[in-house]
This record gives sequence, structure tokens and C-alpha cells, in this order.
Amino acid sequence: MTSQVIVPHRPGPLVDVPGEGGGAPSESALLGAPELVLALGGGLLLAAVLLTGLPQWLSVVAVACLALGLALPAHAALLLTLRRRAERRRREVLGRGLVLDVSEPSVRRLVAAYGRLERTAGDGMARDTGHLALAEVAALLEGRAPQEVERDYVISRAEAVSALADRLAEGPVMPVELAGADSLARIKALLA
Repeated sequence: MTSQVIVPHRPGPLVDVPGEGGGAPSESALLGAPELVLALGGGLLLAAVLLTGLPQWLSVVAVACLALGLALPAHAALLLTLRRRAERRRREVLGRGLVLDVSEPSVRRLVAAYGRLERTAGDGMARDTGHLALAEVAALLEGRAPQEVERDYVISRAEAVSALADRLAEGPVMPVELAGADSLARIKALLA
């Protein structure tokens, strides 16, 4: 698991945030002075060998210079294309839900409890309520680790989701009228 996950807008499995692409050249770096000199020099030397009767071994040097002059920008263009594709994929994944930083133990505990809940609950109220707890925490934290004052909020939801997962391991819960807007009230109603 990466240090960040996406809590989808609808109940379902969490998605790891893909890493940021980096190290690819900028568009302006595709054709620099060295590449231009190599390609132009190689092309001129090849033309001179063919037209003026210079030694044939110089055609090998000319082709090598021409190939290097063209290969380096082609490689840079390929890297740029791959970087753009990775960034587009990253933006698509980030658009699927809320980012949740799982680097802090209380958040990891909540994510683990939700994973257990997902395996035992199937579709239904319990899974929806566990997802609501995750979404509440993700909305509060906005992609960062919890501060000291927020840890109790995260821990209370982690414990509640864990208790719900434990209860579901014993068998299904009875459907109830879920009162309250937050996940803790709903989980208490399901456990009652």
C-alpha cells in the first residue's frame, strides 16, 4: 500500500494513488544545440561523401552522427509522452474520490478495519456505513496526516468500523433505521 489512497465516492475498494512521474525532459529540451549539430553535421557529411568522393568510411561516421542527432530527441519525446500519460492516469485516479494519507497509525487502523469490513459485509448498510466513516476522515484530513487534535476523531471511527467488522464476522446484522448523519451514530444503530 502506498502512503496515500483514494476513498472512492461510492463504497468499494480503496485505490492506491499512483506515483508522480518525474525526470522526463521538458518540451523545450527535445532538440538542443548538441542534437542539432550532430544531426546537421551528420547529414552534411553524408551528402559530402556521396557527392564529392570523400573516403567511404566517413559515411559510417556521418550516419552515426545523424542517428545520434535524431535518436536523442526521439528518446526525449518518448519520455515526455510517457510522463504525460502517467500524469493523466494520476489525475483520473485522483478524480475518483478523496485522498487519504495512511502514513499515520490511526488512519492505517481505520483502513485495515474497512478492509475487514469489506471482506465480510458485502453490499449493504454495514459496508455503506464503514465507507461513510472513511469518507468523513478523508474529508476532514484533506490528504494530510491527522494532527494531534484529530487523532481521537480518526481513532473513534477506526474502533467503530473494527467493531462492526467483528460483529459481521459472527453473522449478518439486522437492517435498522439509521438515525444520525455521522458514521458513529449509524454504526451504533447497526450494533444495537
